[in-house]
Amino acid sequence: MRGRTLITGGDGMLGRALRRFLPGALHVVRKDCDLTDGAAVERLFARIRPGRVVHLAAAVGGVRRNAASNVELFEENVLINAHVLCAARRHGASRLIAVLSSCAYPLGARRPPRELDLHLGMPFGGNLGYGYSKRMLEVHARLVREQFGLRFTTVTPVTMYGPHDDWDPDSGHVVAALMAKAARAKKEGGPLLVWGSGRAVRQFVFVEDVARLLAMFSNRGGPDNLIIAPDAGITIRELARKVAGAVGFCGPIMFDPDRPEGQARRVLCGSAFTRCCPGFAFTSLDEGLARTARWYLGRRGAPPAGAQTA
Repeated sequence: MRGRTLITGGDGMLGRALRRFLPGALHVVRKDCDLTDGAAVERLFARIRPGRVVHLAAAVGGVRRNAASNVELFEENVLINAHVLCAARRHGASRLIAVLSSCAYPLGARRPPRELDLHLGMPFGGNLGYGYSKRMLEVHARLVREQFGLRFTTVTPVTMYGPHDDWDPDSGHVVAALMAKAARAKKEGGPLLVWGSGRAVRQFVFVEDVARLLAMFSNRGGPDNLIIAPDAGITIRELARKVAGAVGFCGPIMFDPDRPEGQARRVLCGSAFTRCCPGFAFTSLDEGLARTARWYLGRRGAPPAGAQTA
C-alpha cells in the first residue's frame, strides 16, 4: 500500500493515544490545516498523498455546547467530514477509517441500538447537530465503498475517557469534568457537586483500547461499521463514586436535578464487536479511571474544575 498513514485530529485525546500504536503516522492538527477549508484540505492531501487515513477530527462539545450550538456544530462537522473524505478519495487513499459517536444513534429505542439501527429515528435533540453530522459521515463512507470499491469504513466507540481528555467545563465530557471537580473538592474541602439526578446511564471505554483497535483495523481492515462498547453501562451516580475513589476524595457527593444531564439513557449494543474481535480485553473502568487519575493528578497546574458536561 502506497503512502503514509495520515491521522486527522492528531492532537486530540484519541489522536495522542494513537501515536503509540501507529508510530510512523503523520498527525495533522488544526494549525497545520483548517479542515473546514476545502482548498486547504486538497492541498494537504495532494502534498502527502496518504495511502491510509484515520479520520478523528471533529468539532465537539459537552451537553451545554451541543444544545446551544446545534447549527454551528452541524455545519462545521459536515464541512470537515466532506472535505476529508473527498480529498482522500481523489488523491488515492485506498483505506479510511472514521470515528462516529454514540449520540448519532436514535433516541428512545426499546433495546440498545445495533449498527443497523443508526438511521432509524432521530438522535437526542440536544445532540442533533453533531449527531446527525456523524450519520452523514457514515453514509459518505458507505457510498465511497460501494461506488469506488475503496475501504472507507467507520467505528462508533461509546464515550471515551483517559489521558489528554478535554477538561474544559464547556466542551469536556463527564469523566474529565467529574475528575477535575473531585480533585478540587479534595483540595479545598466541601462536597463533590454533580449535575443532574445521577440516574442517567452512559457507557465508557478507555481511549487506549480504541487506539489499539483503530491501529489494528487500519493495518488489516475491519468491518464496514462497528460499535465499540465494552459493557452495558453505568449510572452517573455510580460513576461519580468511582471517580471520587480514583482521586482519593472521601467527602459527600451531591446531585443537582435542576441542572441538565443530557439523554437519560445512552447505551449501545456491542454484540457485533464480540463476534468480530473475540478475546479482545478491554481495560476495566476501575483500572482506566485509576490510570487517568494518575495522569491528571501528576500534571503541573491542573485546570480548575468547572461544570459537569456529559
